[in-house]
Amino acid sequence: MKAKMAELTKICICGKCPSYKGTGENRLLFCATGKSGIIKKEKGCVCPACPVTEKLGLRWIYYCTKGTGKEQAGI
Repeated sequence: MKAKMAELTKICICGKCPSYKGTGENRLLFCATGKSGIIKKEKGCVCPACPVTEKLGLRWIYYCTKGTGKEQAGI
C-alpha cells in the first residue's frame, strides 16, 4: 500500500490547484487520504484533470474540502 501511495503521489497534481496554492498545506492525494484540515475555500479544482483521478476511476471534485471518493459516494 505504501508503494502504491508513493506511485500516486508522483503523478498527483494537487499542488497546482488554485484551492491548494498559498494555503500552507503540504499534503497531497486528498482523493485517497481525505479532507485537508487547512484548505477551507474552494477556488477552483484540478481534480478532473488529475492522472490520479483517472487511475483510480474517480468522478468527484474538491477532495481537499469534501473528502475521499468513498466519503463523497457515501460508502
